[in-house]
Order: sequence, then structure tokens, then C-alpha cells
Amino acid sequence: MELNWITKVTPMSNNNIFIAKYDLELYTSLQNNFNTLSASEKGKFKGLDNYISANGGPTLSSAQKNYKKILDEIEKHIDVQDYFSILSVDMYSEKETIMDLLASLENENYIKEIYKAKKLCAYNGLNTGNAINLMDCIKQGRSLLESAKSSNMISKPLIDFYAASAYAYATIIINSPLHKSLESLKGSHGHTYNHEHGTVEFGGNIPSGTFIDLMISNYFPQVVTEETYFRQNILPSLFFLQENEIKISLIPLLSSIPELQEQSKRIPCSRKLVYDLSIKSNVERGKVVYTFQIGDGVDKPNRDVLDDVFLHSNIKEENGKYIVNVDSEKIQNISPTIYHDIHGKVWYIEPLINKIYFPEICVHFLIISALCNIMRYSPHEWNNIVSNKISSDFSLLISKYLRLFELKYPMLLVEQLTNFLPVINSK
Repeated sequence: MELNWITKVTPMSNNNIFIAKYDLELYTSLQNNFNTLSASEKGKFKGLDNYISANGGPTLSSAQKNYKKILDEIEKHIDVQDYFSILSVDMYSEKETIMDLLASLENENYIKEIYKAKKLCAYNGLNTGNAINLMDCIKQGRSLLESAKSSNMISKPLIDFYAASAYAYATIIINSPLHKSLESLKGSHGHTYNHEHGTVEFGGNIPSGTFIDLMISNYFPQVVTEETYFRQNILPSLFFLQENEIKISLIPLLSSIPELQEQSKRIPCSRKLVYDLSIKSNVERGKVVYTFQIGDGVDKPNRDVLDDVFLHSNIKEENGKYIVNVDSEKIQNISPTIYHDIHGKVWYIEPLINKIYFPEICVHFLIISALCNIMRYSPHEWNNIVSNKISSDFSLLISKYLRLFELKYPMLLVEQLTNFLPVINSK
């Protein structure tokens, strides 16, 4: 197995289109007109869509309806202003506490409640049968994770990947505006692993599936610290994803995980992606302004990329750090990749692919899938990894990652399946 750094983008035609724009202004105007009609006037049409079409508005395709569903959810969440509560976890029993918390979710009534809390436009909620199906996914995921913890390194990635997949199904149904039941999910993983080049590949005309659905279910991610909070809109990333085929090798994916930054930099082909970050908010001239301080005085990210993700906001350099000020009305338009580590500290992650925000849970899904593919279809390569035959530093990085996955992935799941952000108390 060759250790290399590949992050490749290829524009594609005949793509797998899952969202598409339409004349939103005209559609909204006609929708507002329809809502003002009397009951008898509305009765002349077969619903809102028929009225809009009859009055020269767009007849939405399936992809355009998907886009509208996401926009509707974003609007609702902006109005509600709901954010995670930070949940402190004792450092001496972190794994047990997180898994106990996940186990407590295995209740059909809770699943119905969190479904409505996460999907504000789902007025009819979730029926009992679908709730039970999701509960079974969560139970299976927990059982597999518990089994993986005690398994040998030879088989660990396979068990962990199937645990990740089981949980992903529940996560998608509970969070994604595009799915209401497990029956609507496709059977594919939504990505492939290229053994010849050692790359995870997705986007473009590669069929969508679990990974793409997991990306979509994180359409409006939160950044929460003890001092501030805000949301980001990653719809531009989804459009870029469906227009281009993406290829990423394992080392870039591993290098983007905050807890692995010290170990990953020991790999010769690795590059620094994780940078120190602090975020504060204050009021200036009656407006909330978010201040991002990026870098530690020695290491700081690529300025050109920083300009791009912050949309050329007010960026200046002070004491070896970048200071970025963003007005509150622009905060949902910027696209910096920001991850929490297990202790709740935030980090700026230089994008794996420019113009794409990858939610951290999606990066972990790709990594564990890649390791599962190597283990399952190239046993000799996997044996070389776990027995230090490629590189002792790489073997240590992989073993450290698998231990981290069994702690961090459940923490990310808690975010997806509750209204809490778990952090391990380091004191």
C-alpha cells in the first residue's frame, strides 16, 4: 500500500442530480398570493402546485422539490434559533457515559419527539412503525460498536463500519428533509473505494447513497462553544458535490481530524490541515460581530483559501494569527470547516477540497469505510498495516484512529440524535 496525498476534483456531465434551483422569487410570490385566496377561490385549483403552474410559475422537478424542502427547513430553524446544549462528560468514564446516553435513545416515543425537533417542517411526525425501525437501527449500531471495542485489530474496521452504517440510517431519517422512512433510502454506500489508487470516490455521476444522504442530513450544521453559537449553510457544498467527482486518499482524511494532528504529521506525505481557533462575538454599532482568531502564532492556514471560505471578509494578520470579523447577517454564508475535539475545543480545518464543507461525521464515515474496504478486500494489505510492515508511524496512526473512532463517532451521533453537544471534561 502506497501512502500518498490525493485530493482531486473532476467536473462531470450526466451527473447524479439530487437538488436543483428554481425561480424562488416567483414561486414564493405566487405561494403568498395563493395563501391570501378565499377557500372558494382555492377550490378552483388542485392545490398550491397547480395554482403556481397555472399562473406561469415553475413546475418543480424532484430535485427542485428536494431543494425546496431543505430551504424550508433552514428557514424554520432560523426562526426557532435552536442550538445544542453543551453536555459535560466525566473523563474517567467517557465511553460508558456516551454509550449509556445512546442506549437511552432506544425508545420509540423519544425517537418521535426528536424527529419533530430536528425536522420542523414534518408536521405529521413519525409513525410508530417507522420509529420502531429507527430504534432497531440504533440498537444494532450500539451492539456493533460494543463488539468492535473488544475485537482484534484484524476485524475491527469491518464491525465499526457496519456500526457506522446502522447509525447513519437512523441519523439520516431523523435529520434529512428528504427522507421519512428507511424504505426511501438507497442500498448503495454513496461512494466507492479505489484499491488501485487508494482513494475514496464520490460525487459527480457516482450513484448517491448513505454518504451523500449523510451529507445532506447535515445541511445546516451548528458551531457551539461556551461563548458563542451560530449555524452554517452548506448548500453550496452540496451543489459542488453533485457537479464534480471527488477523489480523496486516506492520509488527507486522517489529517483533518483534530485529535490525530500530532500523529498524522509524522507521515512523510502528510500536510497540516488543523489550526488553532477561537471564536468570540460582540456587539458593534448595534450589530453582532463574530471574531475568528486562527493560528497559534507560528502555524497559520493558507490565506487564499481563507479568503475563499470567509467570502473575503475583514481579514487581517496580527502576531502570526489571522483575525476575521464577520457580521451576523453574513455568518450563514461563510463556509469555514470547524470541528470540535472531544474536549469541546474548536479547530479550523483547512478544506480537503476547496468549496466543500465536510461535516466531521461524514469524514469519519469515509475513513472507516476505506479501512473496512482494505481489510475486507485486501487482507494482505491490512495485515501489512497492523503489523508495522508499511510504516510503524502509519500503523500507530491507524490504531490510534480506531480507538478514537470508538469514542468520537458516538459523540458525533449524540449531536445528530439529541439536542446535546457532549464534551469530555479534561479537569
